[in-house]
Amino acid sequence: MRLELLCTGDELLDGSVPDTNSPWFMEQLAPLGMRPAAVTLVGDRLEEIARALREAASRSDVLLVSGGLGPTLDDLTAEVAAQVAGVPLEEHGPTWSSIQKRFAERGVALSPNNRKQALVPRGADVHPNPAGTAPCFVLGLGRCTCFFVAGVPREYRALVEGVVLPALRARLGAEPGRLFRAARVLKTVLLPESHLDARVRPLVPAHPHVRFGTRTRAPENHLKLLAEGDTQHEADGRLAAAERDCRAALGEWVFGVDGDRYEEVLVRELSRRGRTAAVAESCTGGRIAAQLTSVPGASEVLLGGAVVYTEAAKQRWAHVPAGLLASAGAVSAEVARALASGIRAECGTDYGVGVTGYAGPGGGTEANPVGTVFVCVAGPAGQVLEQRVSFPGDRERVQRFATAQALELLRRAVAAG
Repeated sequence: MRLELLCTGDELLDGSVPDTNSPWFMEQLAPLGMRPAAVTLVGDRLEEIARALREAASRSDVLLVSGGLGPTLDDLTAEVAAQVAGVPLEEHGPTWSSIQKRFAERGVALSPNNRKQALVPRGADVHPNPAGTAPCFVLGLGRCTCFFVAGVPREYRALVEGVVLPALRARLGAEPGRLFRAARVLKTVLLPESHLDARVRPLVPAHPHVRFGTRTRAPENHLKLLAEGDTQHEADGRLAAAERDCRAALGEWVFGVDGDRYEEVLVRELSRRGRTAAVAESCTGGRIAAQLTSVPGASEVLLGGAVVYTEAAKQRWAHVPAGLLASAGAVSAEVARALASGIRAECGTDYGVGVTGYAGPGGGTEANPVGTVFVCVAGPAGQVLEQRVSFPGDRERVQRFATAQALELLRRAVAAG
């Protein structure tokens, strides 16, 4: 089955909005053993969309078209689809009723152009949009089945998960002589991709029916496993064997699988163990707390924290002694240790996290240049884990990696009990 993607919108071509939909969709395809044969970006020009649609449909079995289904002048996709199919646009009654209801529930007045989103090509199969107003419609163009979905990421994902992926699974299941597949992603953080590859490469010959691959979501690196078999049971068994070997090779570097988010895993582990934490952040400027509090229920485990940029703040909120700041310097292992123990005592938590460093572009010393970060976790019974790390790159990258380093040190401290 040949699958292509066609993404519309001037904003995708001028760089003002990145295409985040296509990479996300490709991740959803991986467990099916599929990937697009091509991804085409086209601007908001009727003739250009029509040309791209004809060409992609002529060489594909399935085409996913996104964007251009809004109410404005430059939303042209439904009009183009009808033109290429040689049919008129017609108002879809249930969609128009849904739009009216949605606006009424929000207390927002309808404008005449909102009705445009209820227009679909005659004969199209229409599916409601649970996250917005523009429906998904499915239209055959020759041998190609075309799915048309909104480009807004929240709506795109809802429609892909609700309509497109189930249709692809059904189509794959109907293929004669099909292979069955099972997939898993093992997630690590701060383990370089080359090191990840080196650890699992020796395992590849032992698993000839499993595809190994890596992907980077810095500071995370992920191992992708895709097993194939003549039955689902066989594919599942091959995947389980490969995963077992890979986990043994990677050890504590693996923090989660598949859709796990790092901060969710950490909050869940703290909660499971009945542990609490507090943070004292200098160079990360609140990123550690922000990442943890993005998880619902984080208030049960993250009891407090402080952004301690100045020496006065370090003294006031984390009780770092003035003499220590003078003798060791604000960016030092000693101060990171004092931040961790001080914020732990101040908030009455099981763990305290302290981080200080030079995020740049200014600052730094010959001994500790820009990018140097000291991280410490103070735990129960005098437990202390600490690291000095150095991250190349700009200020944003240093802060992002320093945040990951602090969270990973906390995860390992919690795992060690």
